[in-house]
Amino acid sequence: MNLLDKLVGTIAPHLCLGCNTEGWLLCPACAGSLPRVPDRCYRCHRLSDHGRTCVHCRSQSRLYSVKVGTAYDDLAKRLVLKLKFDGARSAVEDMAKVLAPKISQADFYLVPVPTATRRARQRGYDQAKLLARELSRQTGLPYLDCLRRHGQAHQVGSSRQQRLKQLQQSFRVTRLDLLKGSRILLVDDVLTTGSTLESAAAACRVAGAARVSAITFAQA
Repeated sequence: MNLLDKLVGTIAPHLCLGCNTEGWLLCPACAGSLPRVPDRCYRCHRLSDHGRTCVHCRSQSRLYSVKVGTAYDDLAKRLVLKLKFDGARSAVEDMAKVLAPKISQADFYLVPVPTATRRARQRGYDQAKLLARELSRQTGLPYLDCLRRHGQAHQVGSSRQQRLKQLQQSFRVTRLDLLKGSRILLVDDVLTTGSTLESAAAACRVAGAARVSAITFAQA
């Protein structure tokens, strides 16, 4: 939590989105009530070990696996909206607590999937970077901000095909010295069609990453 969040929390403490308990955006009890998403292929939802992309979908994706914390519904959706549109940066602490147990202590870099620059400018921060940094703090895994985004197209409401067209060649990779030969864990807040993650994963693989997986707080 940054200094501004601490100050706001002192003057006007957060109330839990689920039960109105003071001092939390999502108290431990309500966080524990979030519906857990089983390990499955993120594209077709076939159950798979450790969220591995299934054999039927691998030819269409460079993602080795995707793990998801919860469904994008009710409390989870309200928490994400508080983060994105109400400036509640402390929401990433609650999200990271849900995700941290799903991350194995392997040789991963935590790489945020950058938000379109215009959106990040409007909010004053990039929520994926905040979440990845918080996950790094909670898990001890290294944070690597090595993706840059070219496209500024607004994707909410777009179909999968529209998103794929918008995202072609959308990402470029920096820090090739660290990325090459490494295992990467992409971090984002919400998974919708998967096209953004797929485009980011393809860019990382072309740049030499040995394996690219992903983790998101919620899946729509």
